[in-house]
Amino acid sequence: MNISLLFPPSWHPSQPYLSIPCLSAFLEQSGVPVREQRDLNIELLDRMLTKNYGLDIHQQLIDLVRKLEKSVDGETGPGSKEHYAKAVESLDRFPHLIDEVERAKGALRGQEFFNEDRYRESLFVIDRWLDVVSSLYFPTRMTVVDNQLSYSIYSSRDIIKAIHDESQNPYLDLYRRFFLPGFTKDPPDFVGVSITATSQIIPGLTLCRLIKEQFPQVHVTVGGSIFTRLVDNLRRCDRLFEVTDDFIVFEGETALLEMINQLKGRRDFSKVPNLIWRKEGKITVNQPFYSENLSEHPAPNYKGFPLDQYLAPHTVLPVQFSRGCYYKDCAFCALTLDHQNFRQKDPVKVVDELEALSKMHDTPYFFFTDECLALSPTKRLCKELIARGLDLQWTAEFRFEKNLSRELLSSLRESGCQKIVFGLETYNARLMDFMVKGITQENVARICSDCVDIGIAVHCYVIVGFPTETEEESLETMNFIVENTKLNTSYGFSCQPCLFDLEKEAPIMSDPGSYGVQRIMRPASEDLSLGFFYEVKSGMTPDQAEKVYQYVYEKISEVVCELPFNYSMADGLLYIARHNKEQAAQLSGV
Repeated sequence: MNISLLFPPSWHPSQPYLSIPCLSAFLEQSGVPVREQRDLNIELLDRMLTKNYGLDIHQQLIDLVRKLEKSVDGETGPGSKEHYAKAVESLDRFPHLIDEVERAKGALRGQEFFNEDRYRESLFVIDRWLDVVSSLYFPTRMTVVDNQLSYSIYSSRDIIKAIHDESQNPYLDLYRRFFLPGFTKDPPDFVGVSITATSQIIPGLTLCRLIKEQFPQVHVTVGGSIFTRLVDNLRRCDRLFEVTDDFIVFEGETALLEMINQLKGRRDFSKVPNLIWRKEGKITVNQPFYSENLSEHPAPNYKGFPLDQYLAPHTVLPVQFSRGCYYKDCAFCALTLDHQNFRQKDPVKVVDELEALSKMHDTPYFFFTDECLALSPTKRLCKELIARGLDLQWTAEFRFEKNLSRELLSSLRESGCQKIVFGLETYNARLMDFMVKGITQENVARICSDCVDIGIAVHCYVIVGFPTETEEESLETMNFIVENTKLNTSYGFSCQPCLFDLEKEAPIMSDPGSYGVQRIMRPASEDLSLGFFYEVKSGMTPDQAEKVYQYVYEKISEVVCELPFNYSMADGLLYIARHNKEQAAQLSGV
C-alpha cells in the first residue's frame, strides 16, 4: 500500500513539525513503508518566494486592476473600492519586491541570517510580498506564519464555504499549481493530513477536498491536536466528512498502523483506536482512547524532508522526551488533553536518538517539544549528554519548580541547554494560588536570576485577564518583567503576553462558578468553537482585560527583542548558541 503523509500550511518556516516524522518512524519500525512525507507548508512557501511565481501573478494583478477599474462595487469587501486600492498598491510595490524576495529568502538561509538588521529586513520583505500575493484573494491575508480569510474557522459551515471559494482561498490555486500535478501521476492509496494549529484548518481541509474530489478511492484521514479538542463537536458535524473519510484524535501512531492494516484487510474500522468515522451514515467514536508506550517508539524520521528549504541557515530538529504534563493542575490549561497522561522515554535512549539524528542530519540543534521536562529524568539526560561530550545545543520548557536548583541549571547549561521556556502566567501570589500554578514568587525570581547568571536565556509566557484578576494584579506581573533589568536585558530573553481564553477542555470548566465565571456563551453558528464567551462576578470584565492586555503587550514589547527571540524559538536558539560560542571564545582568548 502506498502511503503519503502531508503537513499543510500555515506554520512557522524555520523548522519541520514533529507529528509526521513521529508517525513515519513508527510505521517504518512496524514494517509499513511510507512512500512520502511532505511539509507542504515550506514547499509552497518556497515556490511563492520566487521570481518565476511573481511573474505568473504579475499579469493577474494587471488584469485585476483593469477589471476593478470598470466594475468597483461598494466600499469594502471583494470587488470594492478598498479592493481596488489594495490591488493598485500591490502593483506599485511589485517591481521592488520581485527583485528582493529571492534575496531575502537566501539571506535567511545563509550567514546573513545572523545580521539582525538583515534578518528583520528579510522577514519584512517576505511578509510584504505575501501581502501583494494576498491582494489577488482580497480580503484574505497571508503572512509568513498565518493566514486570515473572511470565514470563521470555528464554523463547519464557513469552512466548507471557504474550501470551495475560488476568489478568496489562495490554497486552491497553490495546490493545483505545485502539488496536484505530481500527485496525480501516481496517487497513493492512503493520505494522512496533520492539522495541529488553527492556521492549518482551512488550508488542510482544502487539500483534503481536492484529493477526495479527484481521487475518491484514496482514503484520507485527518489527525492532529485541533480535532482532538473537538471530539464532542465532531460527533455532530457531519459536513466535515464530505472532505475526509475520518479523523484520528489524540495520539496517532498505533491508530494509523491499525488503519493501514484494516485498509489492506477486512476494513473493520471499529478496530482502529482513537478513530472518528461514519458507519452507515452515523458518526462513531472509537473509545476508550489509546495512549502510546513511548519506550517502544523510535526517533523521529526526517528522511525526505526538505531540510535545506527552511528559512534558517542550520537545521533545528524537534524532538520529544515525554508526552503529557506531569503537573496537569493549572486551571487554565487545555494542553493536557492532547496526551491524556504523562509518559517519558528513558534518558539514555533519548541521548542515543539525539546523537543519531545529529550525525544523520549534520546538526547540533534540537528543540524539545515537551509540555514541560520533569526534573529527575532531566538530571540523568544532562549527565549522559555531558558524559558523551556531544556538544549539542537545545531548548526546552520547564516549570518554576522549587527543585530547579542552581546546581541543576548549571548541569543543564553544561549539557547544551541554551534557553528555557517557562509558563509564568502571573507574578501575583494570589493568582498563582488561584490558577493552581504550584509556584511561588520567591522561586520565580530566584530561577530567573540563576538562569541569567549561568547563561541560560529565559522565555516567559504571561496571561492577562484570568477570571477575578484585577488591573493592579495584571500590572504586578507586567512590572516583574519590565522593571527586572537583569532579566529583560539578558541576551535572548523573550516574553509573550496572551489574553486569557476560556477553553472548552481546561480544568476551570469543570467548576467555572468557583472561579467567578458565569453566563458562559458560544455563538450557535460556531459548532467548532475551542473557547467560550463569558461574564465574571469580580475582577476585570473580558473587555477591560483586553484593554489592559494591549497596554501590557506594549510595555513588555519595549523591553523585549521581538525578532528573533519573540518571533521564533528555533531562530532564537541559533542566535543564542552563536552568541554563547562567541562569548566563550572571547573568554578563552581564542
